[in-house]
Amino acid sequence: MLLHELATASGCSAASIKYYRREGLLPAGERITTTRQDYGPRHLERLQLIQVLREIADAPIDRIRRLAELLDDPEVPRIRALEEAQAIALGAATVSGPAPTEGAGRAEHPSVAALLSRMDWPDIDSVPRRALDEVLHTLAGWEMPAGLETVMRYAVPMAEIARGDVEFMQGEPGNDGEISDDLVVLRAVAGTIAFDRLVQVLRALGHVSLSVQASESHRE
Repeated sequence: MLLHELATASGCSAASIKYYRREGLLPAGERITTTRQDYGPRHLERLQLIQVLREIADAPIDRIRRLAELLDDPEVPRIRALEEAQAIALGAATVSGPAPTEGAGRAEHPSVAALLSRMDWPDIDSVPRRALDEVLHTLAGWEMPAGLETVMRYAVPMAEIARGDVEFMQGEPGNDGEISDDLVVLRAVAGTIAFDRLVQVLRALGHVSLSVQASESHRE
């Protein structure tokens, strides 16, 4: 694809594509002449990822650049790019960076390690682990349940949902027999944001429905 064709296919303006090139978010295409380059499916997938990060995750350019660097480095495993994408979707610091200053020096909430042990999940540092610790300390500060049994009530069904998410992220292979890292990360970010919203809405719907049923049962 030439630049104008890539712009049409992606929905990004040619000016935006050039800007992403200058900022290091989009790799160069294959040079045809001194002024023309050929772009392929991976460039289209990268632009789709950038659009999701900018428009849905509201990610700043520097965070997207960092993710692009990880995706474009053949020595970096896919899991590192996924961790960075999770950090962006959760609005958290990157796992390779320092722990958040809020709560610095505070011991991790005991339910975190207990949960990992109960679920037989790897006992490693990660963006979600740090986020869970923060949530549990917040719940405890509000004098709301934050013990292991409370966490397990949510973790067990969410583990099944997460398993389906992982299968979706891996998806169907492309024409070359593989799914690109960009597409995996795109699905991870979009899925995290969209399906988190779905869970919130379904829970709210459940609250309303159960309250109405309880009220009707009372009147009977």
